[in-house]
Amino acid sequence: MFLIGVNGDRITEKIYHKIEGGFSCFRRLNATHQIGCSSSSSGDVGVVHFIDNEKSLNWLIDVGPHAPYVVMLPPNFFKRNNVLRLKYSNKISGILVLNGTDAPTGSISNDLSCPNKYSGLYQDELSSYCDSKPWNPNGDGLLFEDLDFPVFFINENRVNESSVLLDDCYYKFNEPSSEGNPPSYPLCSVELKAFMWASVDTPTCLRRGRLNMLFNPQPSEYCDPLGSVNIYAPLLAQNKSEGPINNDSVIFISARMDSASMFDGMSTGADTAITGMATLIAVTEMLNRNEVRDDIASADEVDNIVLVLLNGESFDYIGSSRMVYDMMNQKFPFPLSDNPSQSPLLSLEHIKYWIELGSLADHGDSTVYLHSDPISTNDSFIDAQVSEVMDKLIKNQGNLRLEKVDKSVPLPPASLQSFLKKDPSIPGLLISNHKEAFTNKFYNNEWDTYRSIDSEKLVQHLADVARTVSATAYELATSKSLDDTIVANQTLIRDTLECYLSNGNCTLFNWLLNGKSGVPTNTILPTYVGVSHGDNAYKPLPIRTRYLMAYVSGQQVSVNKTECTGSTYNGNEIYQNYWMGESEEENGTCFQSTVKASNAVSPAFIIEDYDWSSGEYPSWTESRWETFSTRIFLQASTTQEVTVFVTGLIVFLLSIVITYWTSVKVDVIFRNSPEIAVC
Repeated sequence: MFLIGVNGDRITEKIYHKIEGGFSCFRRLNATHQIGCSSSSSGDVGVVHFIDNEKSLNWLIDVGPHAPYVVMLPPNFFKRNNVLRLKYSNKISGILVLNGTDAPTGSISNDLSCPNKYSGLYQDELSSYCDSKPWNPNGDGLLFEDLDFPVFFINENRVNESSVLLDDCYYKFNEPSSEGNPPSYPLCSVELKAFMWASVDTPTCLRRGRLNMLFNPQPSEYCDPLGSVNIYAPLLAQNKSEGPINNDSVIFISARMDSASMFDGMSTGADTAITGMATLIAVTEMLNRNEVRDDIASADEVDNIVLVLLNGESFDYIGSSRMVYDMMNQKFPFPLSDNPSQSPLLSLEHIKYWIELGSLADHGDSTVYLHSDPISTNDSFIDAQVSEVMDKLIKNQGNLRLEKVDKSVPLPPASLQSFLKKDPSIPGLLISNHKEAFTNKFYNNEWDTYRSIDSEKLVQHLADVARTVSATAYELATSKSLDDTIVANQTLIRDTLECYLSNGNCTLFNWLLNGKSGVPTNTILPTYVGVSHGDNAYKPLPIRTRYLMAYVSGQQVSVNKTECTGSTYNGNEIYQNYWMGESEEENGTCFQSTVKASNAVSPAFIIEDYDWSSGEYPSWTESRWETFSTRIFLQASTTQEVTVFVTGLIVFLLSIVITYWTSVKVDVIFRNSPEIAVC
């Protein structure tokens, strides 16, 4: 112990090598099931085995004598069929997915082949369409499997750890011989810790949490509702004192701002979410140019245009279902109060058109497709209105090629479905990059990154879509054509894509947040909705998106920082002030904008005595956990461990006997020495 102390090394550091930078799979729950992964409370240990082909998989299942194993898989092999074969072999205690620098070949999606199938619009009529012609044919549903072991993703920024796991661990100690003979001890093993507190389903977890809060001296919940904030930006500032909004007078343009992944922090959502978001931000900027906004304000055709970013759509349309609920219950954007500076209420009957932007990367095909709902368009009046919007989009297509999808084809997974479920009279359509199956090969998958959509034409393509949508909204509002010289800001789109897909600490985000971005350079902000406790407006992605929307839509106000952010404007629910651009060299600027955030938490969690079995609203929660850890070590054989233990026990017992015998015979062993005479 003394020598160890001198060297400054702890015993655990001599035994274990910690793997940094891993991303863990975690557990989520709904009203009936639990999905995801969890280790035991003390962690799970297994012998490392690498599987990259069918032969190595079969070897583990048929031969593998050193179970339990922790299996390492390359991304191409991390698929539902392989994972379930490993699960039901009862030979594994965990999985490590080893990432390289390049995206896997082929297509991988861990979402369902029919995303949000059980919460969408088509529960009766047309419900079988997706079964025969799936929107997400690459979806294997692994995201929704319940795995009773931990799964970790070692990402590309930690490739050196993959070298440790492969070269210094597996190939050095654990690789079977060329004849298939198992390796001999010692074997390299790994310990995975990712224990989840929640289990069973959402109602059970919430009930246990309430009981724990009552009787535990250190109370804590076991799970939290999924949710965050929706971001909305009315083009025109309106006060309730001007009177209520007219029915069928507000155009909504929306996009989703979330995606999903099995792994915490690994949801980039490049085409799942970001292409639509970036396009909507560009549309917001175009419509808020003074000459465009002034023309719309003076027109009589519509009362307003509202730009909306919806959150939590990957999990049964959390954000859109909450917005619908608030609209139906006179709570959107805020319940009316005595405050004279308040926006008027918006309800479903106020919606004139709903235009949704879906996945928009070109993927080699620049055609953009227009989808509608065959049930609502059975009404000739709704069909005529939807056709009017589509015709104007095609008229304003410019460099694009727009194509109407056959009206008999159901609407793909889209937020619009939440609104049509409650009000089928809403004329709505989805604009996307696919006619039938998704062209996104990595829908709701950790590989849906900038590499999957990167192309020289991407910025121009999204700019063309933004220009087409803006020109159409302008024409619907004013009955005039948008001037050809007004085009989308490609620099804004390019910077937006960089900030969301490559570097969350980019120059633009730093400017918006006054140099206080708070994330390391090259950090990619996850688009996963997360949980609803705390102030969700201040999660990394929503706050930056909110400030960016305020920047492109707001007006500069000549006030100082104190006046901009102080109590002078706190009571104003029509505008909100944003202080941006402050640095050591610059004083900063105040932007006044109509951009606000509203709750994107399922109504199921606010309705008293909600019937969880009804399935009316999303019921997703996320388990709480303490820590994630991965560490490797050398493991001796059971025989050697028993031998060492027995030998130690024998030595211990002998030491007790010898010590006792010595204490009894001390007078015999150590006789008194004769006295030395003193001369």
